[in-house]
Amino acid sequence: MLKASLEPVDESVSIGMLLNLSARATDILEQIRDAMLEPYPRKLPPTFTTSQIAALCHLDKSRFQYLLRKGDLPIGTSSGTGRSKVFSLEDAITWIQKEGNQSKRPENKRGRVITVGNFKGGVAKTTTAVSLAQGLTLRGRKALLIDCDPQGTATQLCGWAPDAEITENQTLLPLIYGDKENLSYAPQKTYWHNLDLIPASTALFDAEFEIPSKVIQNSGFHFWDILRKGIIPLTDSYDVIIIDTPPALSYLTINAIIASDGILMPCPPDALDFASSTQFWHLFSDIAQKLPGILESKRFDFINIILTKTKSDSVSKAIRSWLQKAYGDHLLQIEIPDSSVPKSASAQLSTVYDLSKPDGSTEAYYRFKQPLDSLAEHIDTQITREWHKNKENI
Repeated sequence: MLKASLEPVDESVSIGMLLNLSARATDILEQIRDAMLEPYPRKLPPTFTTSQIAALCHLDKSRFQYLLRKGDLPIGTSSGTGRSKVFSLEDAITWIQKEGNQSKRPENKRGRVITVGNFKGGVAKTTTAVSLAQGLTLRGRKALLIDCDPQGTATQLCGWAPDAEITENQTLLPLIYGDKENLSYAPQKTYWHNLDLIPASTALFDAEFEIPSKVIQNSGFHFWDILRKGIIPLTDSYDVIIIDTPPALSYLTINAIIASDGILMPCPPDALDFASSTQFWHLFSDIAQKLPGILESKRFDFINIILTKTKSDSVSKAIRSWLQKAYGDHLLQIEIPDSSVPKSASAQLSTVYDLSKPDGSTEAYYRFKQPLDSLAEHIDTQITREWHKNKENI
């Protein structure tokens, strides 16, 4: 039997070594980005076939061809030597807005704000948030994505390198510092038509120190209401504002929830993830009860829990039943399966909506994408329902 070597091994790491490690990792990431993505605007939007445009607009082939011949809508560009057409994302959205059957936002109604959150990382929170924003634009909506996570993953998926390209003045920080009264300064255009972004970078970690510092200086400071006040002027410009939060019940997460009309929680059918989700609601409820006026006045349009990374094994089915008992009607019947498709897309710093065609198995592609389409449709229905309620714009 071999004995383990007892020779002294120095595995300690100094701060200087850590800085070198960070620099090397950052350099490798930039090399990968440069190899995968074109110069700014690095990411390119997907293209669409005639059949995809027709499906998005719920048009049969003859009606689509008639509208195409009329020439009032984008006619696309010829693909190769054949008669097939290719349409840009902007073309597709123009068709959807003109010929789709989506209800328009009434002029006296504001856009709705949705927070995507979970106490735990690795639950597909950010990819769900970005995919939802993209999916809603494909239903004719103008969307704003707010990245509240200092890791900046949503910013990365929108085509920006958080720490290399994003200054703190482009993030939420000027609002949090009090240098700006609202977020009108912050939205950035992205490669995806009708989807704007308020980006994040690691500088946003400062918010978790700045906000409690303001509370210490002024005990009456409403630390939970910063983001809501900042968002208000933007709700007339966007149909939907989606907030991606850090995987923690931080000051930013609390602000995002208070600013929201609806909450979407992605949660895999896993025992630890289920336990974490219950902690999230318990802690937030406990905090909310201590915020003046919130308990009496705050109401959400909806709270949805969506199962992500689902499998068909018996353990997942058992935990799915726990979630159903715990959350009842709040648990959506839509399930996003565990799949190689998002892993393949994320390796390209993309979502499934970025892919013009399946990258690999067509069946796997549509099996993963269809629930995301259903989620966008469901959220759109909830938003539309709120717009048409007989109540004043709030």
